[in-house]
Amino acid sequence: MCWWFDKIAVKQTLKLRDKFNISTYIETGTFRGINIKFHSYNFSEVLGCEINNGYYRTAKGRVRNLKNVTIYRQTSPEFLADFRKKYRKAKRRDIVLIYLDAHFYNPLATSKDRWVILKELKVLKGFKNCIICIHDFDCAGLGHLCYNGQSLDYSLIKKDILDVNPDFFFYTNSRRFREVHSKQTIRRVIGLASDEDTLETIKYHNCDSLKYRGILYCIPERLDLKEFKLVKLRGGKNGKRS
Repeated sequence: MCWWFDKIAVKQTLKLRDKFNISTYIETGTFRGINIKFHSYNFSEVLGCEINNGYYRTAKGRVRNLKNVTIYRQTSPEFLADFRKKYRKAKRRDIVLIYLDAHFYNPLATSKDRWVILKELKVLKGFKNCIICIHDFDCAGLGHLCYNGQSLDYSLIKKDILDVNPDFFFYTNSRRFREVHSKQTIRRVIGLASDEDTLETIKYHNCDSLKYRGILYCIPERLDLKEFKLVKLRGGKNGKRS
């Protein structure tokens, strides 16, 4: 929802883009479209999905003049499945960056249906030509999702993320590197308008647990941690090579 708000995450994203020559950015849970508009300036092709009709209309309006952005009103598993079909049909081999943020939890659903991210990862099974970034992840004391005692952590996604690519290396952000935007910097630094939605987002994230969110980076190659402000995932498997 607000990856753009995190200065360090933005820098990491652009470094990954350049290192892996990425032209396509994909996000699930587009919300009001602020993040996807921001990344429209950073990638040639930008794709997103939003199932809530009100948020979908707002997001579509925000990017209506951007020709490189397409937002679909679909569930995230449907959206990712359709993208994979188009990717295969086009015989593509390039690396794409996938940002997973469509975290919706239904406490009345059966346990296997409560975490949308598990459905997303199942759809991506075997899709090795990607980098996956998971927002709101439980790592090193940063803000994350936790429902009924189950955190969005490696134990939850382990099987499904390794089914996507068993050779993934896993990294996270950390409390050591924390820096976010303010209403004074969003226009000057990242070119976002100081509109009501953007300012409301900044105002909402007014405590550490909301301001500094955990992110898991699933990378098909080992990263040089002198270049990236990331750490290896504690307790996680870093590919078959580790």
